[in-house]
Amino acid sequence: MSAPLKREIISSLPLQMTVYFNAYFAPCWVTAHLYTLFQKVPKLAGFWITTLMLQFPMMIYQSISSDLNALPLERAVDGLQTIFLIFELIIGFFAVKRIAKFQYSKFRQQMAIKNFEKNNKIE
Repeated sequence: MSAPLKREIISSLPLQMTVYFNAYFAPCWVTAHLYTLFQKVPKLAGFWITTLMLQFPMMIYQSISSDLNALPLERAVDGLQTIFLIFELIIGFFAVKRIAKFQYSKFRQQMAIKNFEKNNKIE
């Protein structure tokens, strides 16, 4: 019987902070904060791709479009949200990459332990 493995958590504090502060502008992004805490790589990657493909182009259009009759306060808030989004995309990319690499190495380590136990089994 193998010894219980310690649960090691790896996350990205800058991504969590960016999503936390940006959540005041878009409450549905709180879920990304939970994905980074619980290391759900596919869901975090899906969040990142959704942000990149859907939300980022819409925010850029909304920020620079002269067709929209926006108030100055609205322009300022949109600019701030766009800045948060840019940081979120950059930091999120590296967070997904880092968490995936960590989970891959953890998986390889567990497989090596199982193979070692299987090959060195005393009968």
